[in-house]
Amino acid sequence: MLKTGITPDFIVVDGKEGGTGAAPLEFMDHLGMPMREGLTFVHSALIGSNLRDKIKLGAAGKIVSGFDMARVMALGADWCNAARGFMFAVGCLQSQQCHADRCPTGVATQDKLHQRAIVLSDKSVRVAHFHRETVIALAELIAAAGLNHPRELRPYHFMRRTGPDRIVSFTESIASWSPASSCPARPIQASRKPGR
Repeated sequence: MLKTGITPDFIVVDGKEGGTGAAPLEFMDHLGMPMREGLTFVHSALIGSNLRDKIKLGAAGKIVSGFDMARVMALGADWCNAARGFMFAVGCLQSQQCHADRCPTGVATQDKLHQRAIVLSDKSVRVAHFHRETVIALAELIAAAGLNHPRELRPYHFMRRTGPDRIVSFTESIASWSPASSCPARPIQASRKPGR
């Protein structure tokens, strides 16, 4: 991007948290990077490269509540993609059979028998209520922080326990880069030769 000047309109950082259980357990347990760490890395790298104002950032990965949305927005997300809470509202009970087409509640299956378990007139109302209440919860958090919009959230608005007797703000507990100061402008070369 730095060399060509060509940038995407947006990047979505999706964590390895495993979603609703559609991924095999080995993938969920051992591959990828947690969403918050990945989001912080991408946000900081774009700031360090002077590209953050040109590229919007989305975040996905275990975002269920208004607090979850507020937290990722404080870490740099411009918006959130959420599925888990909506899946729960429809009736998902995380049987982790999505990939096997054996969803017992009919949420994630092509099996006509199981699909009949979903009564759309009931579930659509539940999903709408969940969405409305989640957005209201986010608005209440923003107001309680004395802010007018989620884009005003910053890492210092959130605390993290780092030990039994130590609590720090996200500002203290995450690494970040300032514009063009510490992000390398060229690729870092390996210090050892392959095969050694």
